[in-house]
Amino acid sequence: MIKVLFTKILVAFDGSNLSKKALEKAVSLVQEQTRISQAPHLDIIHVYHYPSVASTPYFVDATASTYIIEQGKAIIEEAKSFVPAELSVKYVLLQGPPAATILQYAEEKHHDLIITGSRGLGPIREFFLGSVSHHIVHNAKVPVLIVK
Repeated sequence: MIKVLFTKILVAFDGSNLSKKALEKAVSLVQEQTRISQAPHLDIIHVYHYPSVASTPYFVDATASTYIIEQGKAIIEEAKSFVPAELSVKYVLLQGPPAATILQYAEEKHHDLIITGSRGLGPIREFFLGSVSHHIVHNAKVPVLIVK
């Protein structure tokens, strides 16, 4: 059996059950690879996005903005609970359109694998695959592992 080894893995995490499974899979891959080679670098990213002005009659005021950022920080803290202490992990919180931001970060930081759940917490869902994961699969320049 051929084992593919990765040097930099990026996991998209939004707190949904499938993103938790994706993170668990990433941790498992890192631990498995560590037994046979050098441990890959693992980044866990959460991207928060302000509601579009076109979709709501309200602007995002300072209170709402603070709330959205605090929710993002709480999601990152939740991600930490799924990662064993012995693993070296970078936790990243960014603002922007989730799929595009994840892809841009992966490219800028030279990740060679992106792991994401098949569906997240987004309000718009496609029939078989969530809109964020769908966009990532079709636009990523590196392999993508979709966890169901």
